[in-house]
Amino acid sequence: MTLPEDILHFVWKYRLYHATQLFTVSKKTLMILDTGYQNNDAGPDFLTARIRIGDTEWAGNVEIHVHASEWDAHQHSRDKVYNNVILHVVYEDDKVIRREDGTFPETFVLKPLIPKHVLAKYRELMSGMYWIPCEKLVHRVPAFHRSQWLSRLLVERFEHKIAAIYELLAEQHGSWEDTCYLWAARSFGFKVNAQAFEQLARNLPQTVLARHRHSPQAIEALFFGQAGLLEDPLFADAYPWKLQQEYRHLRQLHALTPMDASSWKFLRTRPSNFPTIRIAQFAAVYLRSVHLFSTLIDTQDTDQLKALFEKLPVNSYWNDRYRFDVPSSRHGCQLGRHSIDNLLINMVSGILFAYGKYIGKELYIYRAIALLERLKIEKNSVLAHFSELGIQAEHAAESQALLQMKSFYCDRKRCLECGIGLQLIKYNE
Repeated sequence: MTLPEDILHFVWKYRLYHATQLFTVSKKTLMILDTGYQNNDAGPDFLTARIRIGDTEWAGNVEIHVHASEWDAHQHSRDKVYNNVILHVVYEDDKVIRREDGTFPETFVLKPLIPKHVLAKYRELMSGMYWIPCEKLVHRVPAFHRSQWLSRLLVERFEHKIAAIYELLAEQHGSWEDTCYLWAARSFGFKVNAQAFEQLARNLPQTVLARHRHSPQAIEALFFGQAGLLEDPLFADAYPWKLQQEYRHLRQLHALTPMDASSWKFLRTRPSNFPTIRIAQFAAVYLRSVHLFSTLIDTQDTDQLKALFEKLPVNSYWNDRYRFDVPSSRHGCQLGRHSIDNLLINMVSGILFAYGKYIGKELYIYRAIALLERLKIEKNSVLAHFSELGIQAEHAAESQALLQMKSFYCDRKRCLECGIGLQLIKYNE
């Protein structure tokens, strides 16, 4: 396995080398006072480092390579930016190099100083043999360190989510109500129909809905009609026929254009998740709370938040239908417990966190985190696999953090940036 430069950055950053007495290639004593901060942009790898070579203390930048000859291969000898490199750190010193100004930087060789377990652990993690790189090692990391890392990952996951919320907010010219409406619609799509639901919300402005908020039939007609699901020329059931007649009037009144019904996905979806059922439920949520954002912000109790999505005023037609004109056995048409928890996890907590950060009030950020800590974990194959490895999330805050770790660290083999990977490589256990 070829040694990547990243592992040398890691070794330098965390001083994972035997450091009783250090020397440069020119036999001068070396003391690392400050490794500097890692530079992820163009230029030297570590900036504003402080080192002492012999009796002289230097402040400047550090460049790191696997082989010293990469200095020339990367054209650093022709780049003035590298004239302020005070130390060239390499794994193997295979060539004498010089700066653009003709001077020679001191070179420090890491190869004989890196403990064997550091590279061995790294190679094991990078082997690609397991579901997650540390599958056979993760149990060695103390629960305290895992908990700390998961707390950081939860905030990172929120940051990832709120970036999308802020994009919507900018599109909606700073209107949190309209942003929440779009975000809620996307969330009701439950991944499979998320894009179609967002398109529906964009196609049906709240300004139009507000004019008919006291008429459940008009609201339902607007949602199903704009979804493109009332285009059937002849319905057999009375309920969709009435919606169709209502929608034809409202469409003309508000100059509306419906979506293409083909945007909705029914295949490989359980009937309770059919877009028809979800649209009926979303319309009921709107009827219950016209100003959804204000309601979410003002509701502090978790049970009261759950109650917003329970016992919704869904039309009784859906008690024995999953699609228009297609009878089925009697069933519930309310959101299930797992679906409600999913909405609280992915929709409500995201809005609370985004709003709190946007206005600079940590109260809402803490409420978002506390909400997840009071909710049960999701049920999916990723969390089930983590559980098999002995990593059991206690609540939704931890399960969200684990999903973030799997997608953004484990799957991308970013072990050197992972708190668990850091613990495994640093310590010889």
